[in-house]
Amino acid sequence: MRHLATLLLLIMTVTLAGAGCTTIADHQKTSIGAGAGAAGGAIVGGLVSRNTTGVVVGGLIGALAGGGIGYYLERQDRTASQAAAATGYSPEQGNLVRVDGVIASPAQVRAGDTVNLGMTYTVLTPRGDVSYLVRETREVRHNGVLVANPTTEFQRTNGAFTSALPIALPASAGRGVYEVATTVSIGDRLARGGTTFSVTP
Repeated sequence: MRHLATLLLLIMTVTLAGAGCTTIADHQKTSIGAGAGAAGGAIVGGLVSRNTTGVVVGGLIGALAGGGIGYYLERQDRTASQAAAATGYSPEQGNLVRVDGVIASPAQVRAGDTVNLGMTYTVLTPRGDVSYLVRETREVRHNGVLVANPTTEFQRTNGAFTSALPIALPASAGRGVYEVATTVSIGDRLARGGTTFSVTP
């Protein structure tokens, strides 16, 4: 978790320019990492912007409608063999999915600011030489009402990963606590995690 927090702190030093955010009202399905973005296509604190092999499906609704989703950032923390050693994994276990940490950074923001929704997770399958579809879902609720549900899908090989999705809050974002529920899945295997952030006056 400390490692994830450090990476997200570095991401926050990058300004989300207008071209780097996607307004979901304009694009219901948006390619990630195309053109100039929050990371400018370069490495930011070890996290890099994805290319068009991944997509964001879903967006911002209700209390967050009118906000924007920035460029998805990620990095691989462990190779397949390193992740298997760290978890004691063996192919007989089948598919393994584990959420190792979830964080919203900063934990307190103002309406109009950007919050980075980050997670670290491990995915392992019996055949480490074959890529597979990994789905990351981040659901955000305010007062129990769903206000964001971006989902990212990528073809990955085995390993441990850190990813972050910056969300630019609209100026009209409601104050109070927002609950973030994350899910990582491969086929019928999934793992969940969660955190919160607050929008202050």
